[in-house]
Amino acid sequence: MDEHYKDQALVALYDTVNTSRDDFDFYRARLPNLPCRILDIGCGTGTFAVELADAGYTVTGIDPAAAMIAAARAKSGADKVNLVVGEVSDLGHDTSFDAAVMTGHAFQCLLHDDQIVDLFQNVAQRLTGRASFWFETRNPSVKPWTRWTPDRAGPPIALADGHRLQVTHDVQAVEGEYVTFSETYTINEGQEMGSTQSCLRFLTLPAIKALAERAGLFVHTARGDWTGEAFDESSPEIIVELKRSGT
Repeated sequence: MDEHYKDQALVALYDTVNTSRDDFDFYRARLPNLPCRILDIGCGTGTFAVELADAGYTVTGIDPAAAMIAAARAKSGADKVNLVVGEVSDLGHDTSFDAAVMTGHAFQCLLHDDQIVDLFQNVAQRLTGRASFWFETRNPSVKPWTRWTPDRAGPPIALADGHRLQVTHDVQAVEGEYVTFSETYTINEGQEMGSTQSCLRFLTLPAIKALAERAGLFVHTARGDWTGEAFDESSPEIIVELKRSGT
C-alpha cells in the first residue's frame, strides 16, 4: 500500500489535493432509485460515501487503509455510513448491494490478475439481480503518464493555515502495463513535506473484459469520459459498468 494512504500527514491533505467531482457526479447520476444499498470500494476519506448517505442511500464504505477510514469517520455525517477497514472479501456473504462503485482510479492500484479476479468475484457474489459495478481506469492508448512531469505541475494549492502546497509528479519507469512514479508534496516553495512512490497498472478494455469473464461478470457499458461519451481508443478514461453474467 502506498505511503500517501498510510501517512496521516498526507492523508490529511487528500481532500485538499483531490477536489474533482467528475467521477462522483457521473456515478451518482447512474445509481438506482432509493431505497438502495451502495458499496463504495476503496472509499478513501469517505467524501462520496457520506454524500450518498446524506442523500438517503444505505452505504457501506470499505478501504484497506486504516488511516483513510479514520479520516472518513471524522467527517460530519460519517455516523450514517458503515465504514470498514478491509477488502470486499471481509464483508459477510449474506451482505448484498444494489450497486457498487470504485472511484478515484483506485482500480489501477490492483497490480496482479489474481487481485482483480478476486475483487470481481467478491463483488459479483454481493450484487443483487441486475446491479452494476462501476469503476474507471485511465486509457493506456493515450499515455497519460507522459504528462506526469514536474514542469507540468498544477498551480500551488492554498491551505487553510495560509501555506501553499505544490504537488509534483515524476515518472521513473514504464514497463509494459506498469508505470512507476513519485509524488512530492512541497510547502511554500521549498519545504518538502513528503514524497511517495506509486505503481499503477494500465489495462486495456479487452483485458478488463477477459478478467471480468473469469469472475462471472461482463462489461455492460464502457464510457470514455465523464460526459458519458462511448469509449474509443482516443478516450482519456475507460469507465466500466460490469454486471453479473446471465442477467
